[in-house]
Amino acid sequence: MKKYFKKIIYTLKTKEVKQAYEYWKEAVIKADLASLNKMYTENFSWTNEWGITNNKKENLRKIASGNLQYLSWVNENITIKIVGDTAVLQTREILRLLVYNYRVNAIQNVTTVFVHQNGRWLIAGGQEISDNISVE
Repeated sequence: MKKYFKKIIYTLKTKEVKQAYEYWKEAVIKADLASLNKMYTENFSWTNEWGITNNKKENLRKIASGNLQYLSWVNENITIKIVGDTAVLQTREILRLLVYNYRVNAIQNVTTVFVHQNGRWLIAGGQEISDNISVE
């Protein structure tokens, strides 16, 4: 019986993390800086495919610039692993973007780390590794 309840709790936590990811994704697409500011931990750190790491302030500034717009964003193969108050979400993203007015198609593997704080799943950081990038 104990195993059964652990499985239910794990399933519920997984659902919460996926919902937090979807909420974050929508906030990024809409450049909703107020929501993003609340979703990132204070020590947030994101590393892009070129090895450049941005902290919370730098990431929000990049999104606020308007130089990056999402035309479409599709996820494939989402997996979530949770240990205690830490969750790791991995997915393959297929993106169509407008970057400095250039149309860009990108396929990337992304790892996002969430931490459970004050009753919510917050994003502590992540990393993206591109499989394919093309400019139209």
